[in-house]
Amino acid sequence: MKAIITRFIFLLLIFLFEFYSASLAQIIDYEMLVSSRNTNSVKRFDGQTGTYIDDFVSVNSGGLSLPQDIKTGPEGNLLVSGRGNSSVLMFDRVSGDFIKSFTKGYALDNPTKISFGPDGDLYVSQWGTAQNKIARFNGTTGDFIDEFTPSLNLALGHAWDSDGNLYVACYGSKDVRKFDTGGNFSGVFTEAGHLQGPTYLWFDGKGNLFVEDWILGSVIQFNASTGVFIKTFISGLTNAEGYAFGPDSNLYLCDWTENKVNRYSPDGTFIDVFSDQGNMVAPNSILFRPVQTTYVNYVTGSIPDKFFLEQNFPNPFNPETTITFNIPKQSNLNIAVYDESGQFVETLFNGNKPAGLYTISWNPRKETSIISSGIYFLRMSDENYSKTIKMVYLK
Repeated sequence: MKAIITRFIFLLLIFLFEFYSASLAQIIDYEMLVSSRNTNSVKRFDGQTGTYIDDFVSVNSGGLSLPQDIKTGPEGNLLVSGRGNSSVLMFDRVSGDFIKSFTKGYALDNPTKISFGPDGDLYVSQWGTAQNKIARFNGTTGDFIDEFTPSLNLALGHAWDSDGNLYVACYGSKDVRKFDTGGNFSGVFTEAGHLQGPTYLWFDGKGNLFVEDWILGSVIQFNASTGVFIKTFISGLTNAEGYAFGPDSNLYLCDWTENKVNRYSPDGTFIDVFSDQGNMVAPNSILFRPVQTTYVNYVTGSIPDKFFLEQNFPNPFNPETTITFNIPKQSNLNIAVYDESGQFVETLFNGNKPAGLYTISWNPRKETSIISSGIYFLRMSDENYSKTIKMVYLK
C-alpha cells in the first residue's frame, strides 16, 4: 500500500508539471554559438531571435584555423576543434578569450568533430592522412589516453547507444560504423545506398538514428537497432553540417553553403531560416547555452524572494544538462532524478544550502553507470516546497 501511495504522489507531481509547465515564464535568455569555418571564428547570436551579437571567438584567436566543432568543456569553458590546428583549443566561457591548447601529448592531424563519451573522456575525429583514427583524451585534463579506433576514412561526428557502443559518421566511406566499448570495429551499421556524405548523427531514444548528410543536404532516419533505412527525415538544404536542439526543443541545422541556420519542428517540418546574419561563412556546428553564468554553484549577490526550479537546458540533452534553482532562505534541500516509471536513479544533492541562486549539472554518463535514453524527472524539495521537471536524455 505504501508503494502504491508513493507512486500515486509521484505521478500526481508529473501531472501537475505537465499541466502548469506551459504557463511558466521563460526567465533565462539563451545564446547560440556557431562555428564559422571560413572566417576562423565562432559567431554568437541571440538564442531567441537569431540576431547576430558578435564574434564570440574572434578571427584566428589562439591560432584557430578552420573551426569544425564546439562543445562545452571543463568549468563551462568552450572547446573548439579546427582542421588547421594540431590540438583542441579552449576559450573562456564568458569573454571568449583564448586560454590554452586543451589536448596535449598527441599532435592531432586535421581534427574534425569532438564529443564526450560515456566515460567522460573527449573523443576527437581526424581527417588526416598520417593519422585518421579517433583519438581519446582525458575529459578534464586534456591528457592523451590512446587512439581509440582503427583507421577511418574521413571520420566526423559521434554518438553512443545505451550499451556504450560508439557510432561514427564516416564521410569517406559513406556510412556509419559501429565500435564496441573497447573501440573494436563491429561493422558497418547503416544500410548501404542511403548516405553520400554523413557528418553528424544522434539517437532520439525512441528507436531511431538520425544522420545528417552534407552532400544530400538531408537528415536520414534509420532504425537504431538494425541500421535499416526508414526515410528521409529532412531535405532541402544545399549542404548540411551541424545540428543542435534549441531551448524551444526545435531542431537547428546549418546549411554550410547557404551560410545560414534553419529551424525545424521536432517532426522535421521546416519552420524558418533562423539566422543568416553575422557574415558566417561555412557554418558547421551549433551550441545553445544560457546567457547567464550557469557554470558555478552559486551566483554572487543573487538572493531571490521565492523558490523556483527552472527547466533544464539543454533539453533534450547529451551528454550534460544544467538546472538552475532559487532558494529564498536557508533550506535542507534534496535534488534527485527518477526514471519514467518513478524509480529512483540518483541523488544530485542532499544537504543544507543558504539562500541564493544556484545551478547544478547532470551528466548520466559521468555521474552514474551508463543509462538508457528516455524521459527522466528531476525533483527538488525541502521541508515546505516540492517541484518536478521533465528531462529528455538523447544518445
